[in-house]
Amino acid sequence: MDKRVEVLVIGGGPGGTPAAMALAQGGKRVLLVEAAAGLGGTCLFEGCIPSKILHETARRLREITQAGEFGIHLPHPLVQLDWRHLQARKRALLQRRATAAQQRASRLKNLELQFGQARLLGARRAEVVSHSGERIEVEFDTCILATGSIPNPLPVRGADLPQVSSSDRILDAPCVPERLVVIGGGPIGIEMAQMFHALGSDVSVMQRGPRILPGVDEELAVMLQQHLITQGIKLYLDCRVRRICHTGQGVFVQYDMEDGCDQIYATDVLAAVGRRPNLEGLGLENTTVAYSGRGIQVDETLQTTEPGIYAVGDVTGPPMFAHWATAQGLALAAHLLGREAPSFPRPEQVTAVIFSTPELMTAGLSESGAREAGFEVGVARYDFSQDARAQIGGYDNGLLKIFYDCSTLKVLGVQALVANAASLAGEAALLIRSGTTLGAVAEGIHPHPTLSESSVSAARGVLMEHPHQCL
Repeated sequence: MDKRVEVLVIGGGPGGTPAAMALAQGGKRVLLVEAAAGLGGTCLFEGCIPSKILHETARRLREITQAGEFGIHLPHPLVQLDWRHLQARKRALLQRRATAAQQRASRLKNLELQFGQARLLGARRAEVVSHSGERIEVEFDTCILATGSIPNPLPVRGADLPQVSSSDRILDAPCVPERLVVIGGGPIGIEMAQMFHALGSDVSVMQRGPRILPGVDEELAVMLQQHLITQGIKLYLDCRVRRICHTGQGVFVQYDMEDGCDQIYATDVLAAVGRRPNLEGLGLENTTVAYSGRGIQVDETLQTTEPGIYAVGDVTGPPMFAHWATAQGLALAAHLLGREAPSFPRPEQVTAVIFSTPELMTAGLSESGAREAGFEVGVARYDFSQDARAQIGGYDNGLLKIFYDCSTLKVLGVQALVANAASLAGEAALLIRSGTTLGAVAEGIHPHPTLSESSVSAARGVLMEHPHQCL
């Protein structure tokens, strides 16, 4: 046996790295194996961070074009995007964050980093092949699988053409796509569509269902659809892509709709049809770990069906968010260190932000999800058209909805569509996690003028209409 450790962590992304560091700080001897060249996972190298770097540039370009509304007259037709500079800035920021993460990890004497591929050989053994080709066999007491997710393939002919990219690849495109077709109207597709449109692309979105963002409150999703159309993005709903055909320097995307079939020309195609757990090469077949295409099966403590092997993050299936993986990783570390009653994240507490324009924030249960869970659901609403801060900022076409239990007035979920909705997500998460009632929300004193006042106003509106419900 080449090496023995107490804990083997496979995957150095937002789930595996915090877990490994917390365990090492708690005195466990930990080996952390990451397949990429640095710590951070998809979130850092292909997902959250690089997309938001481009998103920030797109936001600033959009503000320049809207400056006249605020009395600032700029020669914006002369403004040019330096794509090469933007890509260089992105690489520099990613490297800076990856280096900082590795430096933090290297300071822990009980934590060993290994960059390479890890494969389970059994319930307590694994093989690690480093990037240099060195092979070592590792024996462990506990293993944490945190290998994240990968883009789903596009199941149509022509999906392998060079003009077709996944959400991972398109962020490194050599130039801004001239004519971009986005296949998929989920969070990734919508974010990318609006971002590249602001950067100068002619964008079309093809969605198989009757509306975008099927997992989001329908009223808010339809409102965002209208924003896309107003911005100049073409939407094809109830649209099924049949094939992609090469032509000249671009492609034709052929599709079916209710009124017949047609095709659209594109220089680039983004396949944004979701993600799936990354199970490839893990060696799960050498264990009793139960898994499927939807992910690795875990119990309430994130233990798999093989005792001593745990899994966190995207590899366990939805919800697939970096912050969710981190919360799971830290809770699992506390559990393995024997700390009293660690609080494992529950699906009804998940919070997410879609970095659309305007942003869309969700926290806790949706209205339909709360009804399915057996609650009698009430809805507190706040129209941002009456909000001082939204009016000042010029983004008052939005809506906040708070879903609550009619019998207890406890907040079950919050969703909002408004610029800077992300700033509301943290408070919403705390309201849900702490079981706060509308009465307590209504008593909150929030600074004026800020978007945070919206939750107070929504709660007060319900209590004024139904004062007998105030607890």
